[in-house]
Amino acid sequence: MKGVGIDGCRGGWFAVWTGDGARWECALYPDMAAVWRDHSDAAVLFADIPVGLPDQGTRLADGLARQRLGPRGASVFNVPARQAALAMGREDTPSAVRKAAARDANRKLSGKSLSEQSLCIVPKILEVDAFLLATPEARGRVFEAHPEVCFSLAGGAPMVYSKKEFLGGLERLRLVEQRIADAQAMLADARGRYPRTAVATDDMLDAMILAASAACCQGRPTPMPDPPERDGTGLPMAIWYHDFNNC
Repeated sequence: MKGVGIDGCRGGWFAVWTGDGARWECALYPDMAAVWRDHSDAAVLFADIPVGLPDQGTRLADGLARQRLGPRGASVFNVPARQAALAMGREDTPSAVRKAAARDANRKLSGKSLSEQSLCIVPKILEVDAFLLATPEARGRVFEAHPEVCFSLAGGAPMVYSKKEFLGGLERLRLVEQRIADAQAMLADARGRYPRTAVATDDMLDAMILAASAACCQGRPTPMPDPPERDGTGLPMAIWYHDFNNC
C-alpha cells in the first residue's frame, strides 16, 4: 500500500514514497498541489505541517506531542490561530509589520506569542490549508504528522540529539535505515540532484521517516488526540502517527 512522507523545505516540498515497501523513491516538488497530482493514489500522505487552525486557544495535539517528546518537545512549534496566520499572510505589508500583527493577534486569541520558527512556516501552513479546503478528495488521506514523534516511536524513546547536530543526523539515519534499506543511496542520489539551499539533509531524513510510517500504517493512521479536535472549517486538529511495533 502506497505511503508518502512530505517535509517542507526552502525549495518547496521534499517527498519520499513507496508503493510496495521494496522500492523507495524521492523528489522535490514546488507546492502541495504538485505532490497531490503525482501521489493522489496513495493511501496515506504524512506531511510535516500543521493542519487545522484554532479560532482561539491552542490545539490539544501540540501539548500531547510535547509531552510525548519530553526533551525534544521544543520541536513542536506553537500553531497560530487562524486570524494570526492570515495577518502574517498579507504579502502587501512589510514583513516586520506582518510578524508584529500576527504575534499580537495570537496573544489576544490564544494567550501565547509566536516564535520566529512558527512565523516562518506560516506561508506553508496557509498553502496546505487552502489546498485541503479546495481539494476535498485529499482530506482523509493528507494528514499532519511530526517527524520527531515518528522517530521516537521508531526508536522507542525521544531522540537524544538535535537533528541539526552531526550525532543527531546519525541517530536518525540509523532509524531510517531500519525501515528503508537503501536509505544512504537515496540520500546520496537526492544530494546530487538538489542543492542544500533547496532542501537540507535533515529535511530528507524527516520525509523518509514520515514515509516509512505512512507505508507501515496500511491506511489506518492513529490521531493524537483521539478523536481529533476540529477547527472552524471542519479540518482535523491532530498529529497522526503509526506505532512501528504494530507493523
